[in-house]
Amino acid sequence: MKGRRFKDMQTPEQQWAAQQAPRLRSLAHAAEQESERQQMTADVYGRRGRDYSDPAKARRAQREADRLSARGKALRDTADRAEAEAAPKKRRGWFS
Repeated sequence: MKGRRFKDMQTPEQQWAAQQAPRLRSLAHAAEQESERQQMTADVYGRRGRDYSDPAKARRAQREADRLSARGKALRDTADRAEAEAAPKKRRGWFS
């Protein structure tokens, strides 16, 4: 039976990054869902000529939607980097 070589094993940092990636993805999903909710609020209150139009509330909701969207994207990028770091680098050689 061929054992794993030490250089192919994950470091503790790589193991931690692999554990964090799903958590980061769930946080990103939650931020994106809240961003969509804020975007709907901005769309509804941003309509002109309606009894319920409120431009100030629409601007606040749009800013919040943009902020949450950026946060979700940043979390997803961080999760991608964590997963990339978690995979041990495959060494290329003549007979490997």
